[in-house]
Amino acid sequence: MTVCVIELNDSEIRVALGNDIILRSPGYAFIDKDRIEVGAAAIKQARLNPRAVHNRYWKNLNQDPLQYPSSRARHNADLAFAHLLAIHEQAGKPGEVIFAVPGSCSNEQLALLLGLVEASPLKAVGLVDTAVAATAPVAGKGNYVHIDIHLHQAILTRINVDEQVSRSSVQLIDGVGLTAIYDTTAQLIADLFIKESRFDPQHHPETEQALYDQIPACLDSLQTHTEVSLEIQYQQTLHHALLPAALLQQALQTRYQKILSAVNSADTCLLSDRVARLPGLAMQLAKTEVLPSTSVFQACQQHLTSIRSSGSALTFVTSLPATGEPAITEVRRQPPQQDAEAAPVDRQNITHILHGHQARPVSNERLYLSASGVINRNNADDSHCSVILNKGRVQCRPEAELTVFINGRQLQETAEVEAGDIISFVGSKTEYTFIHVSD
Repeated sequence: MTVCVIELNDSEIRVALGNDIILRSPGYAFIDKDRIEVGAAAIKQARLNPRAVHNRYWKNLNQDPLQYPSSRARHNADLAFAHLLAIHEQAGKPGEVIFAVPGSCSNEQLALLLGLVEASPLKAVGLVDTAVAATAPVAGKGNYVHIDIHLHQAILTRINVDEQVSRSSVQLIDGVGLTAIYDTTAQLIADLFIKESRFDPQHHPETEQALYDQIPACLDSLQTHTEVSLEIQYQQTLHHALLPAALLQQALQTRYQKILSAVNSADTCLLSDRVARLPGLAMQLAKTEVLPSTSVFQACQQHLTSIRSSGSALTFVTSLPATGEPAITEVRRQPPQQDAEAAPVDRQNITHILHGHQARPVSNERLYLSASGVINRNNADDSHCSVILNKGRVQCRPEAELTVFINGRQLQETAEVEAGDIISFVGSKTEYTFIHVSD
């Protein structure tokens, strides 16, 4: 019998047979009068019926009363149990199951989880730390920081790989979960709609739901495009907004900074595929590699005998044999490409820097740029970066503590730039573009 693996991440609980993911179910529950809906169906009600939708029951797995209890669910454990029942049914009623759980789970939560599983048709035969399992099949010897994101927190797990893959510490970062990422993204998009057509999609539940429904695909699109177009229908009017990747990265920078400040420049960061999809984050980490979405399931199949527990008591496995077969993929570091229909960028030597409709020549005399759009020949109090032509190459240098970006990647020291590169600033809509003007 093939053992089924359930990866408990409330942003998207994944169920796999072998290396094939057969079910993806977000940690949302919608309590109706006579039923509980979970997963994608519940997300569709999140903005329409906010009091009836819950998404903290996996993070706060306990028996504390819900804020809005009902006869169908009194506490978080009831919702988790309903979700387990739905997973069992939707995954084809698997028999034996291994659970991969995050390092944030306390012993009390693990005990409650196993109690819920025992009361369900599922049969748990193993319990393993997600970060350890994700790292085991793919990383060579060394020290790593595994970074994953859930609905309400990011989790950093320090991993040592030698003969064994073992976790040494777990750090929880609240306020950097996908719900916060989506809320920030939604507010920015709403502002763009208001600016474009004076239409606020967050003013009506149905249009706010339509806005949130588009965010996951929007973030995916921004991995390969410099901007993405959004549409929302309200009554008889179709409203449009254009979201630039650089602008979203600026809006998310405060949340990203909580992760960045917890990582040392010498750390090799292993990103889950969930984290790798966040626009601009990976490019700000010095040493970054992306783990396959199937690495957890691959490890559970390879190390089944090490994870599987005999008897009724399950051991929480936080160390696995190292495979010695690195298979990680280095994260893409170049900026997103322009859309296919856009004109190709001229990469010839830079002659000018463009802001709005004004182009200033670049020379061996340093120009100082501010986030407010002011360009000076002298280093003023509000100067945030500078550019200069040096030995035939244009260089950009940060001049203040305000975060400066080139193509969405943070500028931390002097760097060379090319025509088409864009300078932007955290918390500001100001942009400067390097251009080549032909004679």
